[in-house]
Amino acid sequence: MKKTITIIGGGIAGLSAALFFAAAKNNEIDFDITIFDDNQSDLKAAAIYNVPFFPKGAKAEAIFSHIKGQIDTMLKVRYIQSSVTEISGEKGNLITKDNVGNEVKADYIIVATGASKCDIKGLEGFVETHTLMPKPNKIKLKTKERQMIKEGVYAAGLVSGVTTMVACAMGSANEAACAILSDIKGTLSVHHDTPSRG
Repeated sequence: MKKTITIIGGGIAGLSAALFFAAAKNNEIDFDITIFDDNQSDLKAAAIYNVPFFPKGAKAEAIFSHIKGQIDTMLKVRYIQSSVTEISGEKGNLITKDNVGNEVKADYIIVATGASKCDIKGLEGFVETHTLMPKPNKIKLKTKERQMIKEGVYAAGLVSGVTTMVACAMGSANEAACAILSDIKGTLSVHHDTPSRG
């Protein structure tokens, strides 16, 4: 079974979710993933000192390059450098459109746009003030259980409302990915890495 997933945002949350799906691929389930990246990740303004296994003072370029390399060993992901302007459709037939004319259909969407703005048509009614960030004018998307915005569409990273820290953004991305995997399988599912995975 192959499932298509669109990830809106190529920062730490978007890449963490993609890495989860790459690692979860096996003989029973496969993934076709597209990541839209507008090159506006919040991580580009930081150097990381408090995340395990990240080198002291790690910066976005090195972090993103490393994660993309990890993903690439397990799954080929399509990266589109553009800004998403609209999402529409229903779970199983969701459509993402960008500012340069691309249109991608997917079973699921993960929105990982960061907390600066979300001006995507189809999500206007879900934008709220982010209350766990010390900076003004930051937003999050209103979610239900397990970071679901609406059926088939999930929030990850700072736009999901988590505290403004890299480790929190990564964790929320994995929670959204676990929620999608559970929905696909129809039962509570968590992908665990094991020593025999290779």
